[in-house]
Amino acid sequence: MKVLFLGTPEFAVGTLNALMRSAHTVVGVVTQPDRAVKHGKTEMGAVKKVALEAGLPVFQPRRIRDEVERLKEFGADIAVTAAYGQILTDAVLNAFERGVINVHASLLPKYRGASPIQAAIANGETKTGVTIMRTELGIDTGDILAVAETEIGARETAGELTARLSQIGAKLLVETLDGFDKITPVKQDDSIATHCKMISKSEQYIDFTADSNSVVNKIRALSPSPCAKTVIGGETYKIYEAVEVDGSCTAGTVICSDGKLVVACGKGAIQVLTIQAPSKRALGAAEFLRGRKLDVGVVCAKP
Repeated sequence: MKVLFLGTPEFAVGTLNALMRSAHTVVGVVTQPDRAVKHGKTEMGAVKKVALEAGLPVFQPRRIRDEVERLKEFGADIAVTAAYGQILTDAVLNAFERGVINVHASLLPKYRGASPIQAAIANGETKTGVTIMRTELGIDTGDILAVAETEIGARETAGELTARLSQIGAKLLVETLDGFDKITPVKQDDSIATHCKMISKSEQYIDFTADSNSVVNKIRALSPSPCAKTVIGGETYKIYEAVEVDGSCTAGTVICSDGKLVVACGKGAIQVLTIQAPSKRALGAAEFLRGRKLDVGVVCAKP
């Protein structure tokens, strides 16, 4: 089939690469406009970089809903989306003879929405996966075409899981296209659906009144980006990695800072393994403590 690919971040790169290696033809790539960064400069997404290197036509509409005729000009039989970043209208969905299908990083109907990988880790799930689904007007509500499950490692971060799911989804997507005409779509059970939204800035801060398991899961879910944060002495620190340990004190209190950085939670405690001070690089806790004194009794809090 002739495929128009819609995707933007690193997660979508695996699918684009798999499509280019497959028996199907990628006729073009639609991706989000370059992102504005400091000093008036812009930064292109991961998918655009790969598409340009492969010599594929790249289209970056600010509002895809206004570009239906341009989309039709690609002559695609089907469109494939993977973390594209814009809502598709009915006109866009109907622009392709065989419709639009999506690579979604959860076991639908669980974790519909914008942050399924982070939500699964934060909620302590032990398994997740990728669902290939037909795209419709609802958010991740379309019929299921294929599913692949995987275990979540006990210490696996969102970054690590995203990389694995990207490859799992890429393989599953090509298999789905290969056997497209033989697939019987399965409707989702809306009654057991769960939703996850974009992670707000306020949600990036650690609530140490939670139990240690929840705190560690949150840190894993936000690592390496946007990263879990805490405020110590008026400065914001990023915490990339931590494990549960025994300990008891007022939640958020540093109870050990002698070679190890241990912080009390509402129940139990965590040992911080990797931390980053403002305007500094991320360090292992032992190295961090050699260069910065952090007294026992100091409180880690929200802003």
